[in-house]
Amino acid sequence: MTHSHDRYDPMAQALHWAVAILIVGAFVLIQVVEGMPKGPERGFVMGLHKSVGVLVGVLVILRAVWRHFSPPPALPEMPTWMAAASRLGHGTLYALMVLVPVVGMVMSWSAGRPIALFGLVTLPDLLPPNPMLKDIAEEVHEVLANLLLIIAGGHAAAALVHQYVLRDGVLTRMLPWGARG
Repeated sequence: MTHSHDRYDPMAQALHWAVAILIVGAFVLIQVVEGMPKGPERGFVMGLHKSVGVLVGVLVILRAVWRHFSPPPALPEMPTWMAAASRLGHGTLYALMVLVPVVGMVMSWSAGRPIALFGLVTLPDLLPPNPMLKDIAEEVHEVLANLLLIIAGGHAAAALVHQYVLRDGVLTRMLPWGARG
């Protein structure tokens, strides 16, 4: 893969920002659903939420595979604790970005509800209806989703600190319009 050694390549950037936008979109959609009465409109918005969630999971797995072929640039000089926090934060984000959609799928299947991706294709039901599993999955999904939002917010805050306080170019490495090294 040919790209600057101090920047993420365009594919990694596209996947990063697409996932970020989709996570915000999934959050907004679920907030909208919670305010809606039961009916076809609510079902439609919930279907969009599920579709976006599955897409997040797929894109994150694709991004992890892409990282294998196009490793990220090395971190700039920073204290050991900061580099360790970065690795831990990124690992946690990747895990949550896969777990949240998977647990959401378990929740839907165990509730006996199909997962139709943008109305184009319906995923096969991999679990039979199970109300107790549905209740557990619902709680876990919500807790993990909130944790994902908190850690993603910390990730964004850390990027801004790197950019505007430490001025080490960490954020610029992921911006498509950032300075080329």
